[in-house]
Amino acid sequence: MTAALPLHSQLVNSTEGTLTNYKKVVDKHQKNQYGLSKSDLRLAEKKLKDQKEFLTFSYLYDRINKNSIPLSELIISANHSPNRYYSEIQNRVNTLTKVAKQIELKPLFMTITLPSEFHKYKKKGKTLVKNPKYNGVTPKDSVKVLTKMFAKLRQDRSLKELSKEQRVYFRVNEPHKNGTPHTHILMYVPADRVDRVKKAFKRLFNEKSNDIQDDINNSTSYIMKYINKTLPLSKNKKLSEQEKYLNAWYVKHKIVRFNSSRTLAPLSLYRMLHSRYSLFVLTELLYAGHLSIYSELDSNKVVQIIDEFGDTVYTRSSNFDVILRGNYFPNNSQPNDSAVGVA
Repeated sequence: MTAALPLHSQLVNSTEGTLTNYKKVVDKHQKNQYGLSKSDLRLAEKKLKDQKEFLTFSYLYDRINKNSIPLSELIISANHSPNRYYSEIQNRVNTLTKVAKQIELKPLFMTITLPSEFHKYKKKGKTLVKNPKYNGVTPKDSVKVLTKMFAKLRQDRSLKELSKEQRVYFRVNEPHKNGTPHTHILMYVPADRVDRVKKAFKRLFNEKSNDIQDDINNSTSYIMKYINKTLPLSKNKKLSEQEKYLNAWYVKHKIVRFNSSRTLAPLSLYRMLHSRYSLFVLTELLYAGHLSIYSELDSNKVVQIIDEFGDTVYTRSSNFDVILRGNYFPNNSQPNDSAVGVA
């Protein structure tokens, strides 16, 4: 027969067992940051590594000059050319603001969040625990729900009565610490519509978890604060642990960081003509109908662009071959927020 342990030993062992069991339960459901596990982080980093190798060893070959350009030097991507991508985003925001000021629009800043049932995890003290009310909607689909919520506002009479040029916006998708997305929107509207839009926002959305402001001194700086936060690679070569998880959140869930109204010239067109026109000038030329754009009927690819003087400003070259090494992108879509900027 085994001798009973002293009372203090029984208490220590009992406490340790309880703490160990509790830790196992918490660790089983605990996500490190933004609702991601360490395994999620490793998979996202591997995906980015594979993409980087693909872009490094695949290239554009010029048959006339007999030279090759790696796709890594051509792509505009949040993950693989963050500085180029950041510059392009900043250009879009600055141009959008310039267009808005030109027609005397006033800024509104909005934050839209999702109800508690969209949150897979909730805070309990300093830890995240599973939310029993969670409805099973993934972060990617949650962004679609946010888009529908924003669409309700755009379809409200306070905005629907306006032309597209009078309701200009830029939107940032960002995760809460528990991995549930929310969205920030900088919108410009005519001064006499500000109060109506604010009333519509408060009518459509719960004021406790959603916010709208019109007292904004520097609207560009306001939205750039959130853009900077969601693009850590453009600022730091070495990311903090939190920034690694933030970046992995976008990669894992294939979530696009930014959206905007179709106010400016399409980026695909700007990338063809950026050496000739600024984004602002190109937008004005398109509004005025000063550019004739010709595309292939089957593929809709632009083959030629002619200006108002009859001069050709762009001709698609057929002297290039794209050589793909590996099968990463053919079997998987390109990373979000990416495009090959090839003129």
